[in-house]
Amino acid sequence: MVVIGDGGVGKTSLVLQYTEKKFTEQYVMTIGSNFAIKKVEIPEYPDLEVRLQLWDLAGQRHFSFVRPPFYRGAAALMYVFDVTRRSSFTNLPNWKEEAEKVIGQKPSVMLGNKIDLAQEYREVGSEEGRALSEEYDSGGYFETSAKEGVNIREAFNTLVLTILKKVNFNM
Repeated sequence: MVVIGDGGVGKTSLVLQYTEKKFTEQYVMTIGSNFAIKKVEIPEYPDLEVRLQLWDLAGQRHFSFVRPPFYRGAAALMYVFDVTRRSSFTNLPNWKEEAEKVIGQKPSVMLGNKIDLAQEYREVGSEEGRALSEEYDSGGYFETSAKEGVNIREAFNTLVLTILKKVNFNM
């Protein structure tokens, strides 16, 4: 599973919160990529052991040359933008194009992150996020807070279920 979006949208924080239930205030730019592995239990498939390999890719333009090999192995995409930074939302079509150029269309979900700051600083509305998610035919739109742990597990689990349904997994 590849987590993509502009630099500073909270991709690393989302993965850290999901895998270790941790959050740090210090921003450290991802250089190239980070990865994590997490074993998850899916209630719909109680006898199935799912191990996710999560690739958090650097969002800065100057790292675009290192991303294609990570896309090649991806079973799914998680598009992330910052609800307090419109440019991170308007750049999502570029991310979609970059990924699909390498791997075609894959199961995906879209996350509008940093809702803990939304009351004061929101620049992208929920309806806009939902509409783009539907346009991308993604498995869902989630408004998340890596800081507070809001909707993160739900987003990742939804994407895992989408992958399992797409490969027509039967127990």
